[in-house]
Amino acid sequence: MSNTGNTNIMNTEIIVFVIAASATFFNNALHWYTQVTTYPLLGWVGQAEFVSFHKEYERRLPFSIYVPYTFLMLSTLLLAFVRPVEVKLGWVLMLLALNASIMIISLTFAVPIHNRLQHQGYSDKGGIRRLIRYNSVRLIASSASSVIMLYLLIGLLLNRTATSY
Repeated sequence: MSNTGNTNIMNTEIIVFVIAASATFFNNALHWYTQVTTYPLLGWVGQAEFVSFHKEYERRLPFSIYVPYTFLMLSTLLLAFVRPVEVKLGWVLMLLALNASIMIISLTFAVPIHNRLQHQGYSDKGGIRRLIRYNSVRLIASSASSVIMLYLLIGLLLNRTATSY
């Protein structure tokens, strides 16, 4: 009976880990896409179309960016409390710090640039370059999170494989 209880706890820990890992990798992909596609394409929008384009871009942010990011933060926070024994708390705290830095960078640098572009009514190359530069810092943070999560995943798999024989 107690073996089933331990299996359920282990399964819950693995499920939380897989969810947090998936959210980490997905958010990293979003940052790569933003870096190489979304922000560079802002410079291609004509002045007459820019305000309506940018409003539509911002209208789509909640589902495409805010929900996945919130899911990332919540799943990583949950991982701090429910995690496989192989995943040390220090690594989870590092993930939380890296992922929180993304929001800080966004609010401190990217949001004011977006607001200025919206207010001025056109996309200028300098503003786009600054968005790309600040997103590169977010990209580094999200990529570091992915590398850490991959390291944890490989360690977990190797340990579980070695102990299953």
